[in-house]
Amino acid sequence: MNQPEAAVAAYRGAQELRPDLRSYQGLVRSYLALAKIKEALHAAREAMKAMPQSAKALKLVGDVHASSTSGREKAKKFYESALRLEPGFLGAALALAELHVMEGRNGDAVSLLERYLKDWADDSLHVKLAQVFAATNMLQEGLLHYQAALRINDQNEAAKKGLERLEKQMKGVDPDAPEEDEDNEVDDADGDQEETELL
Repeated sequence: MNQPEAAVAAYRGAQELRPDLRSYQGLVRSYLALAKIKEALHAAREAMKAMPQSAKALKLVGDVHASSTSGREKAKKFYESALRLEPGFLGAALALAELHVMEGRNGDAVSLLERYLKDWADDSLHVKLAQVFAATNMLQEGLLHYQAALRINDQNEAAKKGLERLEKQMKGVDPDAPEEDEDNEVDDADGDQEETELL
């Protein structure tokens, strides 16, 4: 409902009843939505103390650091630590790939994601790969990965939107240009005819 302050209070209440990872994740997301980085970092570190062997808690600290340009190097270390602790943790792999993209290391993002793709048939991995390929103007590769994501999960909205955008690019159409509504033009023609008959 886009009410992060109310969410903070609710997540704090949940923690008093039974602190678990979900309440920490919600708390961090809510603080980040409020641009309260210090509070988000404090909550993420609390999660790490409460669950010292949790890759998800490490990722949470990484997410806070990744939210600011100056913290990206620290974020990278936390994501890598999370992956050492739990090599199959897709969330950390996707976050690290996103960080590589933000830093302009698209090749690193692709090789990381392709490594995971060998073991995981996951639509979010395909979408992230497609986004990286599209950003580096490798449109055919991007197309293949969007299609693969939709074969796995035909309800993946990011894949649907990405594919639509990519197809426009491939046709030489600016995907950000406002669409002309052809239906309106037909309606207008009908309207003109009616006006002429009324005259």
